[in-house]
Amino acid sequence: MPKYRHLKRYRQIANSVVRHGFGHLLTHLGYSHLLPSVRRARKSETALLEYTRAQRLRMLLEDLGPTFVKFGQLLSTRPDLLPRDILDELTNLQDQVPSFPYSEVEAIIVRELGRPVEEAFHSFEKKPFAAASIGQVHRALLHNGRQVVVKVRRPNIVRQMKTDLEILRQAAKIADRRTPWGRIYNFEDIVQEVQRSVHDELDYLIEAENGERIRENLHTQENVIIPKIYWDFTTSAVLTMEMADGIKLTHPEKLKEAGHDPEQIVRDLVEVMFTQIFQHGLFHADPHPGNLAVDKDGKLIFMDFGIVGRLRGERKRQFILFLLGTISHNPRQLVRALSGMGVLSRRIDRKELLRDAERLMDKYLDTPLKRINLGQAVSEIFALAYEYHIRIPAEFTLLGKTIMTLEGVIEDLDKDLVLIELLRPYSNRLIRERFSYRLIKETAFEQFFETTDFVFSLPRRLNDMFDRVDTEGIPIQLNYPDIDRTFLHLDRLANRLSFSIVLLAFSIIMAGLIIGSGLVASITGTPLLWRIPIIEIGFFLASAMAGWLFWAIYRSGKL
Repeated sequence: MPKYRHLKRYRQIANSVVRHGFGHLLTHLGYSHLLPSVRRARKSETALLEYTRAQRLRMLLEDLGPTFVKFGQLLSTRPDLLPRDILDELTNLQDQVPSFPYSEVEAIIVRELGRPVEEAFHSFEKKPFAAASIGQVHRALLHNGRQVVVKVRRPNIVRQMKTDLEILRQAAKIADRRTPWGRIYNFEDIVQEVQRSVHDELDYLIEAENGERIRENLHTQENVIIPKIYWDFTTSAVLTMEMADGIKLTHPEKLKEAGHDPEQIVRDLVEVMFTQIFQHGLFHADPHPGNLAVDKDGKLIFMDFGIVGRLRGERKRQFILFLLGTISHNPRQLVRALSGMGVLSRRIDRKELLRDAERLMDKYLDTPLKRINLGQAVSEIFALAYEYHIRIPAEFTLLGKTIMTLEGVIEDLDKDLVLIELLRPYSNRLIRERFSYRLIKETAFEQFFETTDFVFSLPRRLNDMFDRVDTEGIPIQLNYPDIDRTFLHLDRLANRLSFSIVLLAFSIIMAGLIIGSGLVASITGTPLLWRIPIIEIGFFLASAMAGWLFWAIYRSGKL
């Protein structure tokens, strides 16, 4: 049951769902009887039928607000969960919203920094130069003369997103119980993933810490700039960082006019991203052209660290195996990597999965390396995981999305450069590192400690298990996948048996009436029961009953 304090929001969401042609989902989730207004609005489901299913879903998420836009943006990174047409459409999600008034900006800064705007900053531009669903950005000048940008979180956005996330979590729980897809993919886990992502983006202290850690990791890189965080002017709702002037990668023509070499920019970008992902295990996970710029000296500027990815330990080794299998066209290695990366269904046919992986690799086998789109290849492999119900963890899908975004940036800057070719030297480095003494020693230590932990904890686990068996018994769960089909066959058999019994009874009654009527007429010379046409009436009634029974069974579809 939805919480009463959220009932108004439930109805808003339900009405929007119906308006965009997804009213049937409410019935499956059991919300139609909880929200009567949905029933009155069902006629509006036909209003948007001119759009495709994917377009209607994208429009629905945009209509429901920033939480659902973030939810859709996360789903757009999950080719293991959604079909291609929906994934492509979700990449077009927009969270552009109007800016909020400066009076609210001023009130938030005073509350967060504990002092008026004019005391905290020498100057502060009242008009924001960028606005998004969670906050907006203003230019400002510190009293020491440093130019900074100040991100201010929208008022009431935390409460609004918390309400929407509670509703999403409740719907996910119901979907997990009532739908087969929910039992395979565990939608509640996906919503929790969205909740963690939204929590990180709502808290500017987390974004500041992410930026500071990446800045520290890359401090030896001379070709990259990570803006400095000014902690005295930063809280969970206000983020102040240095202004890094440069030309954004959204303007490749301006970069060329300024004398920058697109090829060198691409090579520097690939090097920095490779270092973040495979060396540090902490990387900027949203490297679209709006978050990247080049300063006058040709240095790369990274901005907006609200979304970062992490890849360490066993996860890193699994993705390296996956990447090497993709680059080397090795289907067996690819299947092993998918098996290690994801959560496999117990009913998966591994031989069929291997055959499909081989067919996918054959597609790229005779293709020149420079013509292979690595992002598309990764997306197709994750789509293969979707077909086989392999649930890929969020770290890998986020990294896959980062690779696809990076490839799009490279294509915009220089169409002659291909990411997979640029990664060839790094793949050799990954192979050497995989068999290096340092990594083998680290892996051996990890395995040793895991093994010893298992051995020492085994007696306690066995004792707990026997205690539970002693108190609760041993539950036995029977899993019969075709039980619904079996019950349908039994239902049809019972209906046919009932129909046969009625026909038999009808035949016996009619035979008795005919014989009895003939005997009475031969003895008395008059028909049975005062000349009443009992045979004709009986025949009519029995025929009507048999016809009614046949029609009822036929309508149920179980004859």
